[in-house]
Amino acid sequence: MSLALGLSLVAPNEPLEQVTASACETKHAGRNDYVRCDGTRADGTRVSLRHDGHPGEQVAAAKTPWGAYTVPSKGFTAWTAALAAPTALLLATVACTIALRKAVRRTRYRAAVKLH
Repeated sequence: MSLALGLSLVAPNEPLEQVTASACETKHAGRNDYVRCDGTRADGTRVSLRHDGHPGEQVAAAKTPWGAYTVPSKGFTAWTAALAAPTALLLATVACTIALRKAVRRTRYRAAVKLH
């Protein structure tokens, strides 16, 4: 799931749409402030856009899985983060599963040896 969300920000499934930012405001979210803009698509539909820009700017944006629009990151760092974080979580899960299975086997083996 996290891999799909991470990749949606760097490689959207849908084609990019031209969105013109109309009004932007800074949203405070703890330590991570971001800029949210109201914008209009080419067909005149109003959308919410997460973009560090200014009103009147036209950008190519992609629709996120939760319905808002964002400007996809195209750099090497964005791709690395989108792939590395979910991969690290998967590897950590596999390592914990292997360790747990070994611990359970040792306990069963010791119990079986004491019975004989």
